[in-house]
Amino acid sequence: MRRIGIEKINIYGSSLILDQKKLAEARDMDPQKVVADFLIDTRSLNPLYEDTVTMGANAAGPLLEGEDRQAIGMLVVGTESSVDFGKPISTNIHGALGLPSHVRNFETKHACYSGVAALDTALNWVASGLNRGRKALVISTDFSRMHLNAKEEFVLGGVAAAALVSEDPRVIEYELLKKGTWTSDVYDTFRPSARHEVGNNEVSLYTYLDALEGSYRDFVEASGEAVDFDSYFAQNCYHTPFPGMAFQAHRTLLNLARPRTKPEIRESFVQKVQPSLLYARRVGSTYGASNFLGICGIAMSAQGVKAGDRIGFFSYGSGAIGEFYSGRLCPEAREVVGRMGIDEKLDARREVSVEEYETIEKLREQAIEQPCFTPDFSLPEGWYNLHYRDRKRLVLRQVKDFYRSYEWS
Repeated sequence: MRRIGIEKINIYGSSLILDQKKLAEARDMDPQKVVADFLIDTRSLNPLYEDTVTMGANAAGPLLEGEDRQAIGMLVVGTESSVDFGKPISTNIHGALGLPSHVRNFETKHACYSGVAALDTALNWVASGLNRGRKALVISTDFSRMHLNAKEEFVLGGVAAAALVSEDPRVIEYELLKKGTWTSDVYDTFRPSARHEVGNNEVSLYTYLDALEGSYRDFVEASGEAVDFDSYFAQNCYHTPFPGMAFQAHRTLLNLARPRTKPEIRESFVQKVQPSLLYARRVGSTYGASNFLGICGIAMSAQGVKAGDRIGFFSYGSGAIGEFYSGRLCPEAREVVGRMGIDEKLDARREVSVEEYETIEKLREQAIEQPCFTPDFSLPEGWYNLHYRDRKRLVLRQVKDFYRSYEWS
């Protein structure tokens, strides 16, 4: 079987951040406990002139520098935060990136599974040979709705990730025949309208864990070999609606293999899961991009991993689906991810005050589904000129009679 996987990968964590401890203080909560429970230090926030289209394009742009764009034959964008119920944002991104016309493009939706659904489609297209030597561009892009003063407020955020899938994997080579799936019909968290993001947190927690155990058992059966959880995977990467959820996920699979003490669970988590949370802790909720951020975190921070080491991945989508799959780390992974300068770009984001955050969220809420809207480029003050102008970042220029216009800064 041919080697198939991710050749390049990049993250776009927007350009604004809110400090989690400062938000906790403003809400009269214990800042230390909030960070310890959710494992989020800062959360991403979009200025009014960014949306899922700009985020996706800004993640993919640096990825395509030096690439032959004519070699791309498929573009799949996973999102649950689309700006239109009919026209897929893959078309907007295709145009913004200047991709060739002979590209198959579409949008995938299944809550936070959307990004891995997009990835799986691309991998199978390449594996089938129907790609005729061409590559696939996979993008996952999402951000939270407004939840001011709600209990969900501390697990919000947003991020976009882009990955180039090809027969020349340099980051992750996937084991396509090793995959386990679990699905059910449940209302845990969902978005019944463009304005609402609702659900039952307790139902979501237990459904997530049911999906994890069910898909892992299916993975073991599909692998066709004995799977010792402790030795089979060098690292584990779990879906992170918030990074703290990864601890509960890892504890579940550890105890499924054999009962553990709390110190044993903590030690295993630090060694085999914590590296995957490197970037999730800086953006908050990762939605469909969760596993992509985990790959980058492992490549850049995991100690002692080497080429060929197996990573176990779990993706979850409310509604619900769980998928457990695996891949092997490529020798060039750290170098390839490092060239994207992810840490430096996240460091360059501007921190907003709680008051600025609330103002931006309220203004964004007012603009949803309005036929005409011109973003306020003065908020936050001076930020567009400092961070965007002449820096080749895609921005939303205006919405007129529902037609959206984008341009590169």
